[in-house]
Amino acid sequence: MAELILPRTDTPGATDVGVAEFIDLLLTEWYEEKDRKSFVGGLADVDARANHLFGKSFVDGSPVEQSEILTMLGQEMVEEDEAARMEAQSPADDESASIKFYPTLRNLTLTAYYTSEAGATNELHFEIIPDRYDGCAAATHEGPERP
Repeated sequence: MAELILPRTDTPGATDVGVAEFIDLLLTEWYEEKDRKSFVGGLADVDARANHLFGKSFVDGSPVEQSEILTMLGQEMVEEDEAARMEAQSPADDESASIKFYPTLRNLTLTAYYTSEAGATNELHFEIIPDRYDGCAAATHEGPERP
């Protein structure tokens, strides 16, 4: 699913930078049990949707079928956000609620990708030390002359 969100183009895709491993690590090492169960339940829901619509699991579906399911999940996410805004409630207001699968998947995918070396350098063009450092250069004064 992460590869469908950030596919390989002229830059590496989600699979190339290890997004799935990153998500797995966070789920197993950092997430609370109820949130982990909620996320895994979301994965099961995606498979149930694929079975209902196409008669096969999500992984066995064609790229077009997989994209159709992710498009539906994205539309539902937008509708839920709009409904929450109409009720003047932030989706994060209720801390007792379980995490929502698709927004969490997207957030983790984007975080993993853009904090990877390839995502940061190829997509964001991040440079730790931009341009160059020349510590032995003579100091010169460029600009208007002072009296």
